Amino acid sequence: MRATGLAEVSKQLRDIDRKAVNKLRAEMRATIVPVAKEIANDVPQVAPLSGMNHNGVTRWTGTPKASVAFTPGRARGGRSRNILSMKFTGGTRGAGGIGFDYAELAGSSKRPGSRFSKVYERGGYPGLQHRVNGQGKAFNRGVRAFKPIKGTGGYFVFDSALKKHRRIEGLGKQAINQFMRDATAELSRIRGGV
Repeated sequence: MRATGLAEVSKQLRDIDRKAVNKLRAEMRATIVPVAKEIANDVPQVAPLSGMNHNGVTRWTGTPKASVAFTPGRARGGRSRNILSMKFTGGTRGAGGIGFDYAELAGSSKRPGSRFSKVYERGGYPGLQHRVNGQGKAFNRGVRAFKPIKGTGGYFVFDSALKKHRRIEGLGKQAINQFMRDATAELSRIRGGV
């Protein structure tokens, strides 16, 4: 048997796959990003604790930045089956406060709190450190009092995302079903020589 045009068919299939995945990625973003923004907007503008109303690194930032990642055919560590992920961040140490990031995960750590702070510099004096007297537990209690949830963490966006879980999953399924219909039609077109 002589295989003719095999390389061309293989190239066409790769092109279909690349185009289809890019189309699916665009469809996923178009349908899921608005939901991610809704979730981010569920975060209160008011700081959950009065001590977070400052201009330092750990200040409250209100609405976090939302991003959606879609990784078809890839799984971290080969175990996960998740192909869609949402990421919400309050800021970075360099720009924007990270208070939201702390508050979102308040109480989620199983590790005991540090006895001393990290070494820092203040007023030109390096090597400063202070004793930590249970501020972590008080912080966690304060956040829980402001926004009670079941479980130990994920007070704002995670809690909101859980409530929208069925809707997010439904939108993802719709996009994948449309992707399958489009891919099938494209393969039929190529097979028919149209």
